[in-house]
Amino acid sequence: MAIEAKKILKTFEAIPLSIFLIYFRFVDAKNLQNWRSTFFICGLVSFLIIILFLYKKMLFNRLLLGTNIYFLCGGIAFITHQWWLLEIYNKLQASGVLVWIIIVGIVSTLLSPRGFIGVQSPDIKSVKKFSLYLLFLSLCAFIISFGFQGSRILSEILPFIALYVILSFFKKRLTEKNQESLT
Repeated sequence: MAIEAKKILKTFEAIPLSIFLIYFRFVDAKNLQNWRSTFFICGLVSFLIIILFLYKKMLFNRLLLGTNIYFLCGGIAFITHQWWLLEIYNKLQASGVLVWIIIVGIVSTLLSPRGFIGVQSPDIKSVKKFSLYLLFLSLCAFIISFGFQGSRILSEILPFIALYVILSFFKKRLTEKNQESLT
């Protein structure tokens, strides 16, 4: 697949999160029906994106994969009437997304040579080290998000921005290390 086409497809990864953020900006989040339709739409789009990425053998951004699994499971929970899971989502609020990110982090750190960072590198030790750092920081983001529920900035915005900035920094560092080892 051409590099440009892959870049375009990579932007699809964030569509469910974008839909979610836009949708809830304009509706009453206290109404369960709004949650139902949002999770159904975001879950369906997440499912299609995950299938597309698997079919095209594309690498997932681990943070967005966790977010998409959150939406997919929420959509499935509404469809199958798994009220226990929806109650957990309700109690965790934005922190629920971080739980899925942590689960993805654990699995990818343990099972993927690219780790939680998602970078191909001959230096597997550094990939594991940075993956563990990101996993620890994801846990910290969860604690902050959960501890400051009700605060849009401290619970819903800052922990996520911090993780994306940290992931970007770690990827850059690993890429630089890869280039240094080639010279």
